[in-house]
Amino acid sequence: MSIRLVLASALMLFVAACNRNPLEVTISRCLAVAVVGDVGTLTKFSGSGRTTEDVEFTASIRDVQSSCEEGNSVESEVTFTIGAQGGPALADSVVTVPYFAAVLKDNSQIVTKRIYDVTLRFDSEGNAVSNEVLTQLVPTIEQARRYNYELLLGFQLDPKDAVFNIVR
Repeated sequence: MSIRLVLASALMLFVAACNRNPLEVTISRCLAVAVVGDVGTLTKFSGSGRTTEDVEFTASIRDVQSSCEEGNSVESEVTFTIGAQGGPALADSVVTVPYFAAVLKDNSQIVTKRIYDVTLRFDSEGNAVSNEVLTQLVPTIEQARRYNYELLLGFQLDPKDAVFNIVR
């Protein structure tokens, strides 16, 4: 019985030393950020071939991080990297790739979708990296409290690229 008392006392002292409730839940109104699975990677081919010898480059969206400030509005800053590896058919050392950022409300309704172009410059080893920063604003805290917002990122694919990603 005394061991239980000692353990309970130690736990109470630990909780009191933290000076905050460990069961307290903090609700953030920041946008949830995700890369859409089938459009988070882009493989570009030269011509109509679809073999490994026809690959110009493969790009991916990675290292996504977000931060936000909540006040009268909610402003989120999202940083991520678009990296690419050149393939055997890479002809140009500079390519432009479109990607999108879409804000959804309550996981279903697209509020905004914007398409951006990123310029990738391949080095002598066939690698290219671009660090991207986007800022998203929910104009009022009341909107942020009422709805769940999320930001989805992905490459803006043409139909052939989309089919390749789905089959892959």
